[in-house]
Amino acid sequence: MKLLLSTKPLKSFAASFDWVLLVLVLGIATIGIFNLTSIANILTKPLHNTQLLWLVLGIVFFAVPCATIDYRFYDRFATVIYVAGNALLLIVLFFGTDFNGARRWLNLFGFFHFQPSELMKIGVVIFTAKFFASREHSQNYTIRALIPLFAAVALPMFLIFLEPDLGTALLIGLVAAVMILFEGMKKKSLAILICCMVALAPLAWSVMQDYQRTRVLAFLQIEDDPYGSDWQVKNSVIAVGAGGLTGRGYGQSTQVQKGFVPEPENDFALANWAEEHGFAGVAGLLFLYFALLLWSLRIAKSARDRFGMLLAVGISAIIFWQVLVNTAMVVRWAPVVGITLPLISYGGSSMMSMMICVGILMNVSMRRFTYKPNA
Repeated sequence: MKLLLSTKPLKSFAASFDWVLLVLVLGIATIGIFNLTSIANILTKPLHNTQLLWLVLGIVFFAVPCATIDYRFYDRFATVIYVAGNALLLIVLFFGTDFNGARRWLNLFGFFHFQPSELMKIGVVIFTAKFFASREHSQNYTIRALIPLFAAVALPMFLIFLEPDLGTALLIGLVAAVMILFEGMKKKSLAILICCMVALAPLAWSVMQDYQRTRVLAFLQIEDDPYGSDWQVKNSVIAVGAGGLTGRGYGQSTQVQKGFVPEPENDFALANWAEEHGFAGVAGLLFLYFALLLWSLRIAKSARDRFGMLLAVGISAIIFWQVLVNTAMVVRWAPVVGITLPLISYGGSSMMSMMICVGILMNVSMRRFTYKPNA
């Protein structure tokens, strides 16, 4: 129980609670719900109401518990969390719900389709933080020293790739890479690792699904056929450009309203926001993400131990890469790989996983007042 509760009373709830983090998260989530209401007439269900429900449930059942239980609890059970996450990924491959040729979801009693890969992103962050925190701090790790970690990260990446879900698999690799580079590698080892990754690129291409290769090729070449394989992404770019400086206005996104932009509630939610609110609206949203990222790194800097610091760095990496890749997808600077925009894209699993991230960040932020590093 000593790990679950702080060893000292908080200096005061109001003083220790991270109000800035809460305001930033709720501000972005509110924009996401507002964005869903503007396209409600072209959706089969009132998804803005469901998204609001997911947000409330995420705060109550995930963010609050994760903020209340001392984050050193995750240090103690990092291996259990990692093993349980991989077990869920295996269960998905055999018993998951098949949708559009992908098997990524578990049907929980017909009420909720749960996506284990969303939780595995956090599981990898916790396991990686545990790996480095349990060792003497060094900024000169070699490839040999990191082989156990490489294997531990590669396993869930492989299982998620089999679903298939290339985007989330790559995201986990990118997040782990940020944490590894944060801890530090020898330059020679880093150069060898990069060369190995380049050499394995043809193998990775050969095992990709046909639709995944098509998306990459569509990104790399401009087709003469306006109805080619990337016509939907082209319409997303048109929607973003049509927004101009201030946008067409609420509910006036003609590209989205007429069905030219795919999944405006999910992967391409930013396209709808851009067409309706223009450059100013997108800049405002990206500013909120930038502020959230900076605040998360501030939490990492002020953490009282290495494990807490690494947790915050890993969660910051999740936010950074998801925002960067999704934005690049929408404006055709990157191939479509199915990465959602945090707190904006619709989805229960995505919202729940982000609330867990918020809860852990809040935990690290608040616990800096409650114990010393050697407590």
